Amino acid sequence: MFKFKRALLIALIFSLFCMLGDIQVANSQGLMVTSKAVKGNIPADPRSPAWDKVEGITIPMSSQIIANPRAFALPKGKSSVRQVAVKSLNNGKEIAFLLEWDDMTENSIVDNTSTYRDAAALNFPVSDSEKDIPYFGMGHGGNDDPHTVNIWQWKADLEAGRDRVVPLGASYPGEGLKYSIDWYQGQIYNLPPKEKQRKGPVEDLNATGFGTLTLQDSQDIMGKGVWSGGKWRVIFYRPMVTKDKDDTQFKKGTTKHVAFAIWDGSNLEKDGQKSISTWHELKVE
Repeated sequence: MFKFKRALLIALIFSLFCMLGDIQVANSQGLMVTSKAVKGNIPADPRSPAWDKVEGITIPMSSQIIANPRAFALPKGKSSVRQVAVKSLNNGKEIAFLLEWDDMTENSIVDNTSTYRDAAALNFPVSDSEKDIPYFGMGHGGNDDPHTVNIWQWKADLEAGRDRVVPLGASYPGEGLKYSIDWYQGQIYNLPPKEKQRKGPVEDLNATGFGTLTLQDSQDIMGKGVWSGGKWRVIFYRPMVTKDKDDTQFKKGTTKHVAFAIWDGSNLEKDGQKSISTWHELKVE
């Protein structure tokens, strides 16, 4: 608990510094993301014209500076992305989120651990309790008093079927070499049981604080990313209700919390060196 309070104090000091200087910081008051109710199938392609008709919201972002590795050490001295456009749809059975942000370089081919990918994540509290919401930066509490978050992370290097040649749990290609030594030549590693396989370029994770990120046994998230004209458009979608106790659950007519993270590979962003938002409200129509 002391570490959590210390992290909050640092965040407050940083926010004050930003107000006095010229560094943009994520809106501390929170914005409302609305998941619009629709009938029929959810468009699963980020390029679908159906998404152009959906009203969205722009979420401000700032550099992660609370935990190591911090954004100060990046080539720019900060993370790259300062805002992300967010849209959401649900049909009562599935819910989807579309993220769009500016990125002049596509970093989706990663051939070793010194190359950096583009990536994005959604972050939700697992519990619906309003009394003790987890810290938006990876939850808090650890094993003693867990305040768990459910993280959906899209990785650009897992697009185009590459999710099947990078072992589940490998942070980057080249890890887990006992499965796939030459994965770029199409060698498929020994797949785990079907329920534990990725369903595409998005991984389903949990955390209870910095340094606690873990893969779920059940991988429920699907998604797709497309880069064009200096922009990424990435869709995440999943059944609104799952059987997994470590998943956040969505019910029509309720309000939850959501936070966002973006990594820019061209700025050598990795792990904690990223752009983040604070919690924002998510209204599920």
